[in-house]
Amino acid sequence: MARALKARGVLALVFMIALTLSACGGFDRDISEVKRSNAPTGIANEELVRQIAGARGKIVWSAERPEKYKDNENIVLVRAIVDRVGRSGAKHQVMMDWIHNRQTEKVDLEGLTVDGEQRSVVGGALQVLLLQLD
Repeated sequence: MARALKARGVLALVFMIALTLSACGGFDRDISEVKRSNAPTGIANEELVRQIAGARGKIVWSAERPEKYKDNENIVLVRAIVDRVGRSGAKHQVMMDWIHNRQTEKVDLEGLTVDGEQRSVVGGALQVLLLQLD
């Protein structure tokens, strides 16, 4: 009887760990879809982010359910944060947000932040271009 209880406890622990790990990886497909998408630039988003990062940069991808769209469980916010070090040694951060709609399979650029300041897509693109010159 004690062995059965111990075995159930171990099984319950394994089950909880598996649930936790599956919840953490629940956005992998969304990140992959955003990386492959090329809207609106014509360049795959993953390649665009790599170009922004350059040879000295670091990229972190993440995803979450956005508060802004809490009433639509199909929408996931995917974020790429680029920590870039320019040739001069200046450090910059570019954060790009996309939304992925799981139902329509559409991806849209939601926002762009450069060095902590929210930018329009056009203004942000210009600033990122200037970072490339640094």
